[in-house]
Amino acid sequence: MAKVYKIRVTKPQMEKICERIAEGESLTRICNNTKSLPSWRTVLRWVQENDDAHTMYRKARALQCEVMRDQILDLVNMALPDDPKLAMAEVQRRRLQADHMDKHIRQMQPLGVRDKAEDKAAENNGQVTLSWANGNLEIN
Repeated sequence: MAKVYKIRVTKPQMEKICERIAEGESLTRICNNTKSLPSWRTVLRWVQENDDAHTMYRKARALQCEVMRDQILDLVNMALPDDPKLAMAEVQRRRLQADHMDKHIRQMQPLGVRDKAEDKAAENNGQVTLSWANGNLEIN
């Protein structure tokens, strides 16, 4: 018998939350700054309990990673200060920020923007050949 959960988050609320996540906002900021939405803790519990909410949330996070990729490009292309010391400090700050965002992207979007294993598998197909004096050994 399927377990029945109390509805914690309505579908319109979840759609609004996911839309804003996909636009690059954090869940905590969305929920803390919008009175009409439940707390971020409630949303995360709902995502754990409800398959439809989980699917919506994962898609939103995958899209958020695409926004973060654009933010990294913007960060890298921004002009630097004229003062060499300030420019060097800014480069280091941006590198730290970009590295953090890149790590987050790899964790949140391991299967790509479509969140489908077959997309990642197709990307990683290849053949490795090891050879030595006595012949070849093929590893697929």
